[in-house]
Amino acid sequence: MRNSLIFTILALTIQFGAQAQAPEEAHKRIPYVEIVRDSIPDCVRLGKTELHFPGSHERFDSLYVKIEKMLSSGEGNVNIWHIGGSHVQGSYFPDRLRQNFAAAAEGEYGYAVPYRMISPAYDKEQFFSVEGQWDPSVISRSYKGTRPRYGITGFGARTSDSKAAVAFSFKAKGDSLRSANSCRILGYSPDGQSFPIIIKGCDTLFCQNEGNDRFLFELGEELDSIKVNFHIPEGSSFVLGGIEPLNGHSGFSYYASGTNGASLSSWLNKCDELERDLAYAKPDIAILGLGINDSACKQVDFKVEVFKERYRQLIGMVRRQAPGCSFIFITNNDSYRYISRGMTYNYNAPAVKKAMFELAEEVGAAVWDLYDIMGGKNSVNLWRDAGLVQSDRLHFTKSGYNLLGDLLYNAFADDYNKIQ
Repeated sequence: MRNSLIFTILALTIQFGAQAQAPEEAHKRIPYVEIVRDSIPDCVRLGKTELHFPGSHERFDSLYVKIEKMLSSGEGNVNIWHIGGSHVQGSYFPDRLRQNFAAAAEGEYGYAVPYRMISPAYDKEQFFSVEGQWDPSVISRSYKGTRPRYGITGFGARTSDSKAAVAFSFKAKGDSLRSANSCRILGYSPDGQSFPIIIKGCDTLFCQNEGNDRFLFELGEELDSIKVNFHIPEGSSFVLGGIEPLNGHSGFSYYASGTNGASLSSWLNKCDELERDLAYAKPDIAILGLGINDSACKQVDFKVEVFKERYRQLIGMVRRQAPGCSFIFITNNDSYRYISRGMTYNYNAPAVKKAMFELAEEVGAAVWDLYDIMGGKNSVNLWRDAGLVQSDRLHFTKSGYNLLGDLLYNAFADDYNKIQ
């Protein structure tokens, strides 16, 4: 009996000792984008690309726990919402970020918006074809007549044409092609009589009206293109806000909201349903890229406290609908601004940067300092000469936007991967 007891104790000691010495499961890292340093122009300050945390890192600690759980279990989504102006609407920057996060774990695509209705130049990584008569507008433009009730896309296209249709297809990125097995149409009928339909072969698919300007279609199979028609009785109309293709995948879902010329005031004062729609997007990460249009004025006319208060309003709106959201500010790029007779240098970037760092300390956010990465004052000329910025010295080239998407993604990956 005594020998049996000794053996049992010894066995338990060995068992628990082995458990104590067993290696912990490795932290689920996310991959970096490979950047060939020798191919990057000297004007790009690669040593300045990290995320800055002037205040607490606590929100990101909680975010990283959620990401770790998602990557380990293969379940759930981490939702990213990127808001801005033309840098976002132009699509190269957000599409590169979307592509990079999808390589780590591909979630939902986000919003597809037919900016092609306004100008073909806006159609980049998405392809739209449009039929019928449409009257498109965005929050940053004046609009004659009854202004659309804008949602989170900041876009509204009105049609009374019974033959109106919008077709959307994904473009291939690398060796993969996205697809969708369901689709949500964002929009509304002012009188409630019009609604979207999808014709698939000989079948007409009818939607589930989810309310709050959302119509859901189950496609029944994986499709890489979607054509939306509309049932519009005489005297009625439909206002389209965008298309949200859905695949049900677990991973990083990327939602972009950007219109050319948009400022904080545009989003806060003209986007009537922004907060309502944020309740559906429920961002875990909000990338805040507004500031370039807010500061497109003389130095004396840029009111820093007004700028900061508007950002507080936006952050408060997000937090009411997504209390755990983490924020990343992007400082203004060094740039020129439009005036009546051409372009002039924009001296307000340092003031915007200072305001963002102060806000980040206040709300526990991160800052990605694009102004410093470029090299500060007058660095935009070097970036233009290197082919990274367009001749207007305000917008980036496709190569420039792609580089920004790689650098910002790697900065995020680096901060996340530091977790032990």
